[in-house]
Amino acid sequence: MYIAIGLYCLSLLCQVFASLISLSLFRHSVTIYRWGWLFLATGLGLMIGRRIGPIFHIFESGRFDLLDAILSLPISGFLLLGVLGLRKLIIKSDNNQLMLETLAQHDPLTNSLSRTEILYRVSEEIERSRRNKHSFALLEMDIDHFKDVNDQLGHHVGDEVLINLVRQSQEVLRSIDTVGRIGGEEFLILLPETDATGAAQIAERLREHIANTANETSSSSSIKITISIGGTIFNPNENMEYKQDILLNELLNQADLAMYQAKNEGRNRVAFWGASTPPLKRARY
Repeated sequence: MYIAIGLYCLSLLCQVFASLISLSLFRHSVTIYRWGWLFLATGLGLMIGRRIGPIFHIFESGRFDLLDAILSLPISGFLLLGVLGLRKLIIKSDNNQLMLETLAQHDPLTNSLSRTEILYRVSEEIERSRRNKHSFALLEMDIDHFKDVNDQLGHHVGDEVLINLVRQSQEVLRSIDTVGRIGGEEFLILLPETDATGAAQIAERLREHIANTANETSSSSSIKITISIGGTIFNPNENMEYKQDILLNELLNQADLAMYQAKNEGRNRVAFWGASTPPLKRARY
C-alpha cells in the first residue's frame, strides 16, 4: 500500500512541477506559444486531480491498483521531461530571434544601426515630426579618400578606422542622436528636434572632432582622417500632402547631394541642402 502511495505522490509532484513550469511560461511568454502554454498548464492541472483521487481512495478503502500506480510515475515523469524540453526549445528560439533582431538592427562591424534600421528610424521621425510640428535634421557623413586607407594599409585597418569613426562620432553627438551605416564608409546621422542652426553647429563640431582625433589601429602609426558632411532639415509644415516614403527618399537625396557638394568644394567641410538654410551651413570650413 505504501509503495502505491509513494508512486502516486511522486507522480503528483512531477505533474505539479510540469504545470507550474507551463503556467510560468504562459505568464512570461510574448510569443505565439502563449496560449498553448496556458492550455497545457490547465490540462496538467486537471490531471493532478486524477492523481490525488487514488491516494484518498487508498486511505479510505485500503485498496489500490499497483499497476496503475507503477505506470503513473513514468507517465508523469515523461510529461515533466517533455515540458522541460519544450521550455528549453522555446528559450533557445527566443534567444535566436533576439539575436536575429539585433543583427538586423545593427551593423556587425561598427555596431552602428544598420541601413534598414536607420531608414526605419528616419521614417518614424518624419511621422513624429509631422505630428508634433518639430523639425529634425538628417546628416550624411563620408570619409574623405577612404580608398587610400584600404589600398595602402589594408582593409583590416580600414575596418578599424570605421569602428573608430562611429565611436568618435558618438562622443560628440547627443544621446538622442543616432548613427547608421548605409554602405561602405557612408553613414547617416539622425538629429531629432533640431533646427538648421543647431544641425550646422553639431555637424561642424563633429567634423572638427574627427579631423583632430588620431585613429589608433593595428598599423604601426596613428591615422588621421577627415569627413565630408551633407545635411538637410525636415520642416513639418512643408510638403504635408506627400506620403511618408516619398518624403524619406527626398530627404536622403537632399543629404546625399549636400554631401557631394561638400566633396566638390574641397572635402573636410559641411554643406547643407537648400537655399533657405542659414549662412552658417553654407560656410566653408
